[in-house]
Amino acid sequence: MKIHKPYLFIEIQDKQFNFLVVEYNEEFEYKVLDFSTINSEGIKDGKIIDAALSTSIIQKNLNQIENKINYNFKFASIINSQSNLSCINVSSFKKLGGAQVTSEDISFIINNIKKAVTDNENNKSLIHIFNSNYMLDKEVVNNLPIGLYGNFYNQHISFFLLEKSDLKNLKMVINNCGIKIDRIIMKPFLLGIKKIKESKSSDIIILININKNTSSLSIFDKSAFIYFESFSFGSDIIMRDVSKLCSLNLSNVKKIFEDFSFDSINKDQFSGYLDKKYFDKDTFRKISIIHLIDIISPRIDEIMDLIYFKNVNLNRIIKKNKSIFFEIEEDSVYKNLKESFKNKFSYRDLVKISNKTQNDQQQIMFTAAELIGKGWEKEAIPIIQTKKSTISRIFFSLFN
Repeated sequence: MKIHKPYLFIEIQDKQFNFLVVEYNEEFEYKVLDFSTINSEGIKDGKIIDAALSTSIIQKNLNQIENKINYNFKFASIINSQSNLSCINVSSFKKLGGAQVTSEDISFIINNIKKAVTDNENNKSLIHIFNSNYMLDKEVVNNLPIGLYGNFYNQHISFFLLEKSDLKNLKMVINNCGIKIDRIIMKPFLLGIKKIKESKSSDIIILININKNTSSLSIFDKSAFIYFESFSFGSDIIMRDVSKLCSLNLSNVKKIFEDFSFDSINKDQFSGYLDKKYFDKDTFRKISIIHLIDIISPRIDEIMDLIYFKNVNLNRIIKKNKSIFFEIEEDSVYKNLKESFKNKFSYRDLVKISNKTQNDQQQIMFTAAELIGKGWEKEAIPIIQTKKSTISRIFFSLFN
């Protein structure tokens, strides 16, 4: 990254490609030069499935941007939204014998664990490393204890990896557009940064994204990205349940979800039935609204149990004070069922629910621009500055 020169970001999504061009000053603050969005093709679940088609679309828009700002790009940072992100948490230590903790000690620990992880996951490539916990002589410290004296230093590190084949396909598409990948940034990381800044009171930040056909869970502990899990179901499973159990066409079910605020219906007082307009070509039958709620509520319970409440990986996390952020993609589910999701949690939990908007896409890109300019305190890669060769090895490993 060079100051006072245009720098390019490209976000790869199933439905669209987002392009952001910024310029950094001496303080590594960015200024937006251009932002554009185009419909994408050749992408499924964030992966390249048609390289030629994706290349053609990206190349065409890239040419337009370069002509517009009179600059030819050589590199770009890629924002990737693939769901097959692997998370590995590992602890390592070093005996100090009363000496100071040095930056070389930190580099030694990170690179030793990194080698062990990459050797055991040789079909995957490393994308992010986070320093998630530090202990000096069994005492938790808030920051890297460089310069402090001790006998025993322990560090917990979180690694995030993607399949090498997926990254090679992505690299091929970007290279075919005449540019090289400077860095890959996973979208869940950027979403977490955005939410951490919105909630400064909680150490634990939990992000639950419920899309139409998929869902995901991301967890941050004291600003470190420590856990990610994806699920092959989303809000559409609720509508399909209603469609199946009520023998209704899915399009009619969607109309019902758009019209009824299920959150506001009192089961003890409401006794209404579905109007004939919701049956369209279906055979009209008396179906009570309460019957729909009796279908919807258990399905919400099941979704939340699988993602959160009965997720065995979260036993330690659930007991802590935390802020929980929901993002629901389907407008009708957000509008008419968000309180039903929220009510599953304890009153002690700070729960906020929102739906995804076009403005969110821009904000994610801007978060990426700030990350590249100023780094992130708990991400290990910017911290390792003691030896140029160490930095080179880590960055080299990202794309090979």
